[in-house]
Amino acid sequence: MKTPFYLLLLKTHNAQRMRIRPHMEGLGLSPGQPKMLSFLRMHPGCMQRELAEGCDIEPATVSRLLENMERAGLITRQPSPDSKRAVCVSITEKGIAAQQAMATGWRKVESEALSGFTPEEKEQFTQYLCRMYGNLTGKDIE
Repeated sequence: MKTPFYLLLLKTHNAQRMRIRPHMEGLGLSPGQPKMLSFLRMHPGCMQRELAEGCDIEPATVSRLLENMERAGLITRQPSPDSKRAVCVSITEKGIAAQQAMATGWRKVESEALSGFTPEEKEQFTQYLCRMYGNLTGKDIE
């Protein structure tokens, strides 16, 4: 029997996660934090709601992750000058170092995952994933 597409996606995602998890844990990062650090590198001083939306994470989960990240010295939070209820989130030097180390790990796993793919296949695969994400969310990936 042919493996269903949804199962191929789940198994591939799990395999990728298992390859990167030791690197993430070695940096003291928990699931969700690397993605948030990467977003903060690209969007310094963003609002917490923008972070949740940009990372596809529920706002309540973002709050818990940010508490832990602030305690670890990876980010800072300040009240927004525009709104009394909003909070601006910024990455610290320690957070930048962790994000850079994580990016190195991601590149290694990506290289392993795409081994044997031609540059054209990689580009096409990227386009398919972006289109798939758009179909499921109604949003474009940056």
